[in-house]
Amino acid sequence: MQIEVKATLSVGDTLVPLIFMSNGTYLSNLAGDKKEWPLYMTIGNQSLKIRQMPSTHTVVMVALLPIPIKNRNIPQTRLDEQRQTNREVLNNVHQVVLQPLTFKQNRNAESGY
Repeated sequence: MQIEVKATLSVGDTLVPLIFMSNGTYLSNLAGDKKEWPLYMTIGNQSLKIRQMPSTHTVVMVALLPIPIKNRNIPQTRLDEQRQTNREVLNNVHQVVLQPLTFKQNRNAESGY
């Protein structure tokens, strides 16, 4: 999702691009064949070399995403309904996690400056 903010930036403001990523991580050594989906964040204008160095701590985990139960041996209509529900839940989780980062149109009026 891209938000147009150029027109609202004042002189001296800084725009920092944030990149969010997720990948499935197996926990086979700890909990059988369980899997978790961490959501990571990094700043987008860093060099790739710096971002990929673990010692720089440029990628941070911000949430663990819910993992839907695998649906086996259920009718196709029920499977389609469950997939839609899973998408809605994941979308709602993303909104809750990212809500503190939303852009406020009139931040100077709210802070009293």
